[in-house]
Amino acid sequence: MKKVFNILFIFLTITLSFAQSKKEFKRQGLTAFGKGDFVTTKENYLKLLEKGEKTWETYTILGDCEFHLGNLEEAITYYRKAQEKNPIYSGLYLRVANVLRKQKKFEEAIMNFQKMAITDPQNPQIYNMIASTYYESGKFQAALDATDMMVKLGGENLDASYGRSLSYVKLNKIREACIELEKADQFDKDNELKEIDVMKAQHCIK
Repeated sequence: MKKVFNILFIFLTITLSFAQSKKEFKRQGLTAFGKGDFVTTKENYLKLLEKGEKTWETYTILGDCEFHLGNLEEAITYYRKAQEKNPIYSGLYLRVANVLRKQKKFEEAIMNFQKMAITDPQNPQIYNMIASTYYESGKFQAALDATDMMVKLGGENLDASYGRSLSYVKLNKIREACIELEKADQFDKDNELKEIDVMKAQHCIK
């Protein structure tokens, strides 16, 4: 009986120590993450993986670390693993899309933004991101269409007017661009977006 008790005691001690070490790795990792120390965060979360903590949160944090460290392929690998665990979390589609956009894989990025829209259909900012991705890829009319969807969901705003003006300039629709720049100027009451004045001087003021 005493032998059984000793074995049980040892087992419980090991189990408690194991759980405490996992908790400590997570605490240290999140503290480092909050300070922008992604190397230390990565080290602690890799230890969590080794201890079997293969959750979508663990993979997401590791993906975020790799992203901030500039390791895009590693980041997207971790994000994909996180998506296998939690396929409906829209934040993962955002992360994947941002990586793909940095890699200039614009069509794939837009597909992931569109998947975000399925899980969060009333969020106008998703269409703002789609519009800016289309713009970056050189598809200016598609950018305008996405901006229209953003406005339909969230109303007219600075992002919409300024974004339209950029696309209209690229499409050589200068009159339309100037109308949008005037609207953008009205939204930018504190004159924080200096590019508006620059564009007006270049294209609108005669």
